[in-house]
Amino acid sequence: MLVSAESISAQTPLIDSLLRIVAVHPRDTNKIRALDRLAGEFMRKDMDQAKSYIYQQIALAKELKTDIGLAAAYSGLVALHQTTGRIDSAKYYLDQLEIFAQNPANKKAAINFANSAGLFYKNQGKIKEALPYLLDALRLLENGDKTARAGQMLNVGNAYYIIGEIKNAANYHLKSLALFEEVKNKRGQSFSLNSLGNDYMDLQQYAVAEKYLLQSEKLKEELGDKRGVLSSWMNLGIVYQQTNKPELSMYYFNKAYVQARELTLVLEEARSLFNMGSLLKQTKKIDDATHKFLEALPLARQVGDSAMVSRIKTYLIALQNDSRAERKEEQTLLQNIQISSEAGTLDNTAEAHLMLAEWYASRKQFDNAYENLKQGQQLLDSIKSTEVILQLKKLEEEYNTAKKENEIALLKKDQELQTLALSRERTNVILIAIALFSVIVISILLVNRYRIMNRAKREIELQHVRNHIARDLHDDLGSTLSSINIMSQLALQENARLSNGHENTNIHLKKIATHSASMMEKMSDIVWSINPKNDSLEQVVIKMKEFAAEILEPKNLDYTFHIEDTIYELKLDAEKRKNIFLIFKEAVNNAAKYSEGSKLTVTLSVQHQQLHLSIRDNGKGFNPALSSTGNGLKNMKERAVAMQGTMTQITEPGKGTEIQLELPIT
Repeated sequence: MLVSAESISAQTPLIDSLLRIVAVHPRDTNKIRALDRLAGEFMRKDMDQAKSYIYQQIALAKELKTDIGLAAAYSGLVALHQTTGRIDSAKYYLDQLEIFAQNPANKKAAINFANSAGLFYKNQGKIKEALPYLLDALRLLENGDKTARAGQMLNVGNAYYIIGEIKNAANYHLKSLALFEEVKNKRGQSFSLNSLGNDYMDLQQYAVAEKYLLQSEKLKEELGDKRGVLSSWMNLGIVYQQTNKPELSMYYFNKAYVQARELTLVLEEARSLFNMGSLLKQTKKIDDATHKFLEALPLARQVGDSAMVSRIKTYLIALQNDSRAERKEEQTLLQNIQISSEAGTLDNTAEAHLMLAEWYASRKQFDNAYENLKQGQQLLDSIKSTEVILQLKKLEEEYNTAKKENEIALLKKDQELQTLALSRERTNVILIAIALFSVIVISILLVNRYRIMNRAKREIELQHVRNHIARDLHDDLGSTLSSINIMSQLALQENARLSNGHENTNIHLKKIATHSASMMEKMSDIVWSINPKNDSLEQVVIKMKEFAAEILEPKNLDYTFHIEDTIYELKLDAEKRKNIFLIFKEAVNNAAKYSEGSKLTVTLSVQHQQLHLSIRDNGKGFNPALSSTGNGLKNMKERAVAMQGTMTQITEPGKGTEIQLELPIT
């Protein structure tokens, strides 16, 4: 048989060897077995080529009058026709195969029939009918070829997986993996690893499932198994869907869909569309999800998968209900804007527009989100101009009141001076001395009282200023940065839709999104440090715990806080709170990125009028003499010096790293 140069260049050594046997071997059963194996190899990558080898196998088997060769060929045709959506043809060859299996002397035909029937009914979602056939095939292979037994254990495990008996499924999958490894069959190993990934996915052990699936994907790509790698991509998409990574999930589902169409695998094409629809439903893209399910439905009917047809119909009904609920939510938010606007309450109307903007943004409707954000911001700007006028009037009234109080105080002082002058003229030296002493005491008291009142007033004014700064940073800069972020996302989306979109534009827009997100994070830290509500060390500890949870939990890095009760009574100024938190933040970031440890311990205590902070990990550590000092450590030391404290880094290879901060309590 002639093969194109392109296809020859992609052949594996096994295929090359089989092609040589077909080319030079006499027309006997050895040639039939070679054609059968060639068909099996090309079933993974080229269905038309596989069909060609099967028909050559049938012609030679009929010529040699061997039922064993025909049975093997019919088994291949059952799988090929079902995979490409020709259910009637698949059933016809399954019936032909059953005739051969009824001959007691033809054990191989019986094995082929039991296995083919089991897979035929399994792929139609009829697992209760499939399982007895698959178990019968395994029984017939009890003392047979290890590779065949391993493959049948894999099929049985997959059937148990579908009916939810995960323990039985994992047991058979592990046995099949062990046998495939024993005979050094990489393809079988890739199938077993893929099935084990499914088992752990059902047990919600997604990290373990991802590990097995990535190993399976790597083996299948090495083998050039286009059909097999498609299955791994589908399962990886499901793992990332369950771990809330929708972009990565859709990437793998789409790869599987494209591969299925290229190989004309109708069943896998239907499953890919179904998975994409499920993901779109989860991310609230109701119209797109409905479209995918409607594409998948006729394909599922074509391959006779009644279970998938039923699930698609159920999802379409649920989407109709979700669509009604979405419209109801949107209508409620729009009515809220209308009611607030009619009532003339600008602040409520602005808040309603901002809430609707968030609702649209969460559903990726950035056009509507931007319009409502802009309207809400315009209303807030209008409200602030009115507030400024009211504040100026209030300040003017306070000024006039203070001026009158000063005039009254001056008059009182004049009267006191006149009284003292008269008394000095009438009294003797002793009375004068007493009067002078009284004046001095009174003056001291007045000055002291004035100082106390002035200090209290300055503190109150400082509190007001800090509150205003924190609020203005949050309202003005926060909303502006949010606008930038949403506009960059909108521009990215619009640029992606344009056929002539420029890559440089995408890069700049992504930089805008990245920098605006970074600025929002830094602004949040600044607002937190300025806000007087956070002056207590208790608020610093709460902020530390929130940051630790955000950074360490996604990396499965355990952490523990040891905080003395006396810590919560301490008050810190804004600069110290900011520096302590930034030192902690840098240390935790370094531990998460570089330590490769499993645990981090944070200790905060007071010893001898010194505040002690320790951040220690059990990671790999390093030799300080061999490591260049980065800006992070330099900045941490400079912040410690600014607080009149000291920062020490203790580390050595294999013994983790500890950051110690000591600063005086004032």
